[in-house]
Amino acid sequence: MVGKLIKHELLSIIRVAVIPAIIMVLLAILSRIMIETSSVELAVIIVVFYVFSMLATLFVGYLFGVYSFYQSLFTGTGYLTLSLPVTPDQLIWSKLISAIVAMFASSIICILSACIFFIGLPAEILDALAESLSVIGEAITYIASNEPLFLAELVLYGILSIPMTFLVFYAVMCVGQLFTVKNRKGIAILLYIGLIFVWNIISSTIGKAILNAAAEVSVHLDIWLRIIFVAAVNVGCYFIVRYIIKNKVNLLA
Repeated sequence: MVGKLIKHELLSIIRVAVIPAIIMVLLAILSRIMIETSSVELAVIIVVFYVFSMLATLFVGYLFGVYSFYQSLFTGTGYLTLSLPVTPDQLIWSKLISAIVAMFASSIICILSACIFFIGLPAEILDALAESLSVIGEAITYIASNEPLFLAELVLYGILSIPMTFLVFYAVMCVGQLFTVKNRKGIAILLYIGLIFVWNIISSTIGKAILNAAAEVSVHLDIWLRIIFVAAVNVGCYFIVRYIIKNKVNLLA
């Protein structure tokens, strides 16, 4: 059942994200043509539109992964979603997996369009780009050779950070829909803004002091504190969402 839910979610996301993705690829092709054949001013305008279309593709892929959670659970569609023979865990996992897949798919499409854009550029520009990429590659190779454990820790931290970006949104939306007011989306937005504000204060004071002290002891302690925190946020948000979906969903407010 989870597979069917993921398939349905991905189809919904594709129907929305395919338009900016197609526009982005077309603008990448048009930008290459304009750079070679048109005036600098016109080429710059097309390139600017291309950059905005790339950002729109990334934004739509991410935003719809978040909005789909709200739409299918806390609007009129929720009556149908919650009547399905699935558990809250299956609903959460299907939403989360499909959102992550959509985010990565949007990123891959953007990378492919960038490859189209860079094809045929002057050699000096390509050389500068290749040099930048080689520096990054050398840094990764150095870390992998000398600090393989640290590289593995960074990878683990990155993997855990990806679902957190969605689960925090899911938790905030779930808490926001508990309020018996009509504009529960507005409440959720205010909650998220308040969460960011409080978190920035805590991270810039207590969090920064703890991480600085940990880094003086060991760089591994620093990264593991970050890993533990992200894992705790993921678990906490997951169970908040699970509890509310199971016990507190209110579609009538």
